[in-house]
Amino acid sequence: MSTDVELQRVNEWRGLRGFRNLLGKENQAWWGTRRWWVNGLIWPVLLCGLMVNMLFVPTVANLATEAEIAVAGSLTAYILLMGLNVFFKFGTAAVAIGTIILTQDAIIHEKQNGMAEWLLSKPIARRSYVLAKLAANAIPLMLLLIGLPAVLGYTLLSLRQGGFFPWQPFLSGVGIMTVHTLFYLTLTLALGTLFNNRGPILGIALASALGGSLVGGLFQPLLNVTPWILPDVAVSVAAGQAVPNGLGTAPLAATVVWTLVFILISLFKFERTEF
Repeated sequence: MSTDVELQRVNEWRGLRGFRNLLGKENQAWWGTRRWWVNGLIWPVLLCGLMVNMLFVPTVANLATEAEIAVAGSLTAYILLMGLNVFFKFGTAAVAIGTIILTQDAIIHEKQNGMAEWLLSKPIARRSYVLAKLAANAIPLMLLLIGLPAVLGYTLLSLRQGGFFPWQPFLSGVGIMTVHTLFYLTLTLALGTLFNNRGPILGIALASALGGSLVGGLFQPLLNVTPWILPDVAVSVAAGQAVPNGLGTAPLAATVVWTLVFILISLFKFERTEF
């Protein structure tokens, strides 16, 4: 008994050979399992649950001093600023940590169990492997860890204000949050190509996410070339407040550059990795 197998020709650029199939495999790991809806529930509840406490629990308003209310302009403005602080300052750091945890195994797990070696024995380009990991993880991270909480967070701010909250500053803050998250995604993937176990990946990435602002406080010039100040910048931008000269643009540009550097490091290292 014989079985006829009909092969389908895939037209792809040779430099990214196998990218489409690898992307489908990686997407299946997110959208074909409960991973997507679990994260789709956890992150809106985590980020916006704290916002509800800040925006609608009277105790928070009662703790405000007259000086704080005067600086904000009104009690409502002060409460809205507290809500923005929770979403952007705490939320940006929390999403960075979540990104590191969710993607720490993206490359090293397959290096350890032999899957990467098996895949690379097929006619695929090594850069396709890395870029498929990047694309397949970036999309759900942006949608589930940032997009859904941002929609819910904006709705809560609008309800508390009694009208539509200014959407352009808020969206700009979300954009800064997105750049910050991509930094830690690409950093984690780059570390996955450099090391063969989780220890260095978690140690380096989490040290940056958790301790970067402390280091930046001691050596302030570092704040201009790292993403460590971006959560504070996102709060100021979303609130429509002025950002100190250079404090927003320089760190944001540096973070974009670092993100591109990490992608290049990942491609360069993985091309030269022996299995």
